Amino acid sequence: AADAIHEVQNAGIQVVMVTGDRKETAVAIAKEAGLLVNPEDVALTSAEMAEKSDEEMKKILPHLRVVARALPTDKSRLVRLAQELEEVVGMTGDGVNDSPALKKADVGFAMGSGTEVAKEAGDITILDDNFSSIEKAILYGRTMFKSIRKFLIFQLTVNVSAVLSCFIGPLLGENVILTVIQLLLINLAMDTLAAIAFGSEPALREYMKDKPVPRNESIVTKDMLIEVIISALYITVICLSILFFAPIRNLFGDVDMTYLKSALFATFMMAITFNGFNARTAHINPFENLMRNKNFLLVMLSIFVMQFVFVTFGGEVLSVESLSLKSWLICLVLAFMVIPIDVVRKLLTAHK
Repeated sequence: AADAIHEVQNAGIQVVMVTGDRKETAVAIAKEAGLLVNPEDVALTSAEMAEKSDEEMKKILPHLRVVARALPTDKSRLVRLAQELEEVVGMTGDGVNDSPALKKADVGFAMGSGTEVAKEAGDITILDDNFSSIEKAILYGRTMFKSIRKFLIFQLTVNVSAVLSCFIGPLLGENVILTVIQLLLINLAMDTLAAIAFGSEPALREYMKDKPVPRNESIVTKDMLIEVIISALYITVICLSILFFAPIRNLFGDVDMTYLKSALFATFMMAITFNGFNARTAHINPFENLMRNKNFLLVMLSIFVMQFVFVTFGGEVLSVESLSLKSWLICLVLAFMVIPIDVVRKLLTAHK
């Protein structure tokens, strides 16, 4: 377990060994496992814990590494004290006496070889009784949480840009920017397909270098909001420019309003699709580790094909006209610019 303990500690997680063994044995094993390495690390017995008040234990808790001769009540007390300090607590156990602490903990890890009572009380059962499996659970848990945040960035950008476009457009003199059916297609494509794309993100070892997310932190962070606002504003501005900004509008030649709205719809769909590459990674390079998520590539390609079909064959149903090759290339370039704009944002925030 020593390597797994080291990985978990590097992830900012405090590991405490709570055992019924005598203190000398527990300390020796803890040193071998890499739990007791610093002078400030603390090892206590159950009797020593009992002598200390809750407030005294809370001061010791950040440095606590070993509890020897532990009683079932000690485990529950440790869980309670850590939670009162706003920590997220995971507890492992296999016996009936572990079940109260397993139940009380934020995440209870029951051992596969343990009692049925412990398995029932726990949230996750470690079938191989190996601490490294807990490390993997943490890695995949962080991957899932990050995937949720990536999807939120993507979906909020879609919604904010759509709302802004439909709100600002009438103020500029055009009542309908995106029709109801177009908005429905956008949401159907982006909600379902994007969920598949971001749900397939790989579990990267770099996630184990991140610090744990505080219990009271919002799922939508300040950096996420900044990314959403910048991308949504660009998509809104560039789409409305197709209708209202002469230098951009004239790129499409002498065409009617329906044609321009078709170009706007195509640009909007492609821009939010390209923004998916921005949302999937916080790295400067939006294409990093891309080949490890083949589903993402398939979904993005599918959305491109769908929007081509929508614009080319949608006709009166979607209130669109087929675009020329030149117009498609203009829309593609305008939409692709959402990627370098976000790269600039990442570069600027990286230097802060």
